[in-house]
Amino acid sequence: MTSPSKIPFERLRSVLLPLERIAIALSGGLDSSVLLAASADILGADRCLALTAETPYVMQEELRDSTALCLRLGVRQERLAFPILPEIADNPPLRCYLCKRALFTSLTKRAAELRFPRMADGSNIDDLGDYRPGRKALEELGVVSPFLEAGMGKADIRLLARTLNLPEDISEKPAYACLLTRLEHGRPVTESLLRRVDEAETFLRSLGLKGCRVRMHGEDLARIELPGPELVLFRRDGLSEAVVSRLRELGFRHITLDLEGYSRGSMNKPS
Repeated sequence: MTSPSKIPFERLRSVLLPLERIAIALSGGLDSSVLLAASADILGADRCLALTAETPYVMQEELRDSTALCLRLGVRQERLAFPILPEIADNPPLRCYLCKRALFTSLTKRAAELRFPRMADGSNIDDLGDYRPGRKALEELGVVSPFLEAGMGKADIRLLARTLNLPEDISEKPAYACLLTRLEHGRPVTESLLRRVDEAETFLRSLGLKGCRVRMHGEDLARIELPGPELVLFRRDGLSEAVVSRLRELGFRHITLDLEGYSRGSMNKPS
C-alpha cells in the first residue's frame, strides 16, 4: 500500500513523465529549485533546462543559489538579463502580471529555440491563497505548474527536497519574493533603491534573521518585518545597534521595527 505521504510525489511523477523535456523558470528560491531537482531526478538532467531571469529586482543571493544548484545537478542553465521593464517602472499594483507576462514571453521563446517545448514554474497550491496577479499571465502563456497539478503545497515541497537529499539551505529556505514587493506602489523604481534593500536584507540574514523583509517607505525609511520567533531573537540578542549602523551606511535615515511582525504582501494593503 502506498504511503499517504508519497501520494503527492507519485502525482508529480505522473505530471512530469509525459512532458519528456522541460524548461524551468529557476529563480533560486525553494519552489523552483525543488522542481528542477525533481525534474532532473525523474526525466534526467539532460532533459531539463534552467532559465533564470536576471533582473535588478531579483535577490543576488538567489541568483548565486540558482547557479550552484545547476552545477550540483548537472543541468544546463541560461541566465537572461533584463533591465527594469518600462511598464513596471513606477511599481504599479499589477506589476506582477506585467512583469511575468514580459519575462515568461522571453523565457518561453528561448526555451523553444533550444527545443524545450514546455515551460514550467514552481507555483504550488499554497500560492492560491495569496494575491498573485502573475498567475493570470502564466495561464495566458501556457506555462505549466507541476506542483499545482500534483496538488502539492510548501510542506510537500520541503519534504520532497529532503527526499532528494538537497542541502538544508534549500529544503529549509524561507519563501521570498521579488524585491519590488518591498517598495510602495506608484513610486519610481531604480536599481539603487533595489540594491539598498537587497543589501539590507542580506545583512539581516547574516544575523540569523532568515525571514526578514525590509519594506521601504519614501527615500529613507526602512520598516523591518520579522516572523514572531525572529522578533524574539532580535530583542534577546540586542541586534538593534548593529542593524541601525549597517542600514545607515546603506542610506536609510529612519530604521523601524514593525511590532506586528512579518505580514505576507503587506505592501499590497491599503495605507
